[in-house]
Amino acid sequence: MEINFYQCDESLVKSMAPLMLKILEENKKAFIFSSDAVRTQEIDAGLWSYGKNKFIPHILISDKNFVMERQPILISDKEENSNKADYLVLMEEVSEKFMSEFSRVFYFYDSLNLDAAKKTAKKYQKLATKFNSYKKEDLKWVKSSL
Repeated sequence: MEINFYQCDESLVKSMAPLMLKILEENKKAFIFSSDAVRTQEIDAGLWSYGKNKFIPHILISDKNFVMERQPILISDKEENSNKADYLVLMEEVSEKFMSEFSRVFYFYDSLNLDAAKKTAKKYQKLATKFNSYKKEDLKWVKSSL
């Protein structure tokens, strides 16, 4: 499994939204894990309003009128890959068992959570077949050390 850490210099949604668009272009699925209700609402609102004429289609696990397996992006607080996603997007730790269900993991954090991200990265590096860490410089993601 490939694991990538991203240090955000702007909001988490603005940092992850381009990745979500790329995942959709690849005809892959993403599972966004968030156990924080406020952050979940921020992600939900941000994905619906991303760009002037773009929104990123997604649902919340609480949206009951959908067939979960057909959804390209699912936001959930449950460690259950309900949409059979290829990629996992995180802002916090999850169990190793749950992570193992995905081919790629993307972990987003800001400078306020740097210490927690370092601790998590050390733990997750052992699980990864490929591990990368990135930071934004001049509006581009560049490799960095964590």
